[in-house]
Amino acid sequence: MKTHPLIIILLLLTSCWGVSISSTFAQDHIYTKDNQVLKGNIINFNNGEVEFTQEKESDILTQKISNILLIINRKGNILLGEELAQEPEERANAINDFKNSPKLTSKYDLLVYKQAIDVVRCNITYESNDIVNFKTIKTNDSQTENKKDLLLILYVNGNHKFLASPNELADNLKILKKKIIEKADIVATAEPALPSTITLSPSEIQSYRKKAELKVDGFSEFLNLIANKELSSEEKDKAIEQAIKLFTPNATIQVSLRKPDGNIVVVTRKIEEYLKRLKLSPYSSVKIDWTDIQYVGNLQQEKDGNYYGVITGEQRFSGYDKKGNVKYSDIVKKDVKVMVKSYKKIIDANENSQWEVFLGNIGIVEQK
Repeated sequence: MKTHPLIIILLLLTSCWGVSISSTFAQDHIYTKDNQVLKGNIINFNNGEVEFTQEKESDILTQKISNILLIINRKGNILLGEELAQEPEERANAINDFKNSPKLTSKYDLLVYKQAIDVVRCNITYESNDIVNFKTIKTNDSQTENKKDLLLILYVNGNHKFLASPNELADNLKILKKKIIEKADIVATAEPALPSTITLSPSEIQSYRKKAELKVDGFSEFLNLIANKELSSEEKDKAIEQAIKLFTPNATIQVSLRKPDGNIVVVTRKIEEYLKRLKLSPYSSVKIDWTDIQYVGNLQQEKDGNYYGVITGEQRFSGYDKKGNVKYSDIVKKDVKVMVKSYKKIIDANENSQWEVFLGNIGIVEQK
């Protein structure tokens, strides 16, 4: 008996793994005038040097204060090299504020532009290697910004990312710090701990990486089923229902469309809307393949206890007419956000920690 391809996909996506116990912590970041980024745990400011240790290393390392451009600690607070160069009393006050101030956090993400050192409050909806899609807090308008125009992103979860060397604004870092503090919220609460100390071991992370890749493959198979003119509407609806379960709530996908004038435009749609449109595809048949699927970096645990990562791959789309001629085709490089989420499950009256992989927003990185 021939097994329906939808059943094969469902069986492929139903496995799970266990967990192990460990812990993860944020790090302090020291940015130097010679473009080094030193990550670790700052211990002390002493005799013209900063003393710190690096992850999994017990040796105390030092960096001369005269070579420090700025420091961002794990609470998000900023200490400038020029503040460390002040008179002893002023320097001591600056260090005390840096070490003991409440956590610098925000109800939103902050984008810091290179030009005019402008800081924009927003909620990031999608991020690739080249662009950031976001909604502004003030107007809730959706916008897209090229990362080459940004200096720094301060994320709502407390992380940060420099997109250019901070040395580019070496003479204006005092203004930068002032504007960031004006836009952010100072929250006088203890830094939130992870929901539990449960983390994944390196081998388990590799297992979930593979499972996420399989889910991208599975999503590709669902796309071909949904676009298949030989399947009934009910079968397609079942495929849509199962495909949606692969994703986090409200996940979106960017698609490229060719307008009547021949121009290509990119639009963003909710996953469910995209799949329902695909079901009504005007092509007699469609073939969709994902190739060169690989991770950009490793899965990383965030403050909410879940793991996040990004998969990149090429989606090849071909739409055919009744005679088998290609009416439209494209090759698009896309990024897929991945979340490995923890949850509790009762097994034999005992509460156990389980993990599941979900796909997130899919965005276009490059049109080929």
